Amino acid sequence: MSDTGAPPPSPKRPLQADASSIAPPRRDGCLTAFMVVAGVVLLFPGLCFLAFGGQGAPFVLIGFVLIGIAVFLFIRAATPPKPRQ
Repeated sequence: MSDTGAPPPSPKRPLQADASSIAPPRRDGCLTAFMVVAGVVLLFPGLCFLAFGGQGAPFVLIGFVLIGIAVFLFIRAATPPKPRQ
């Protein structure tokens, strides 16, 4: 066997180390606007129920609890994660 003197190929770096320095691509605002419009449209049946449903008091209370939970989850999803040390 002959030795050509060429060094062995160096191992590639892991993908995580390279990917952490690259910023994620920006999201398009069109999808966000579509989701806001769809959410407002989905609120209309509930508002109609509140306006015209005279005997639905227990359902209104359950709806307010569910809306409160949804608002909490939306705020939690919208805040950026805290960096781990």
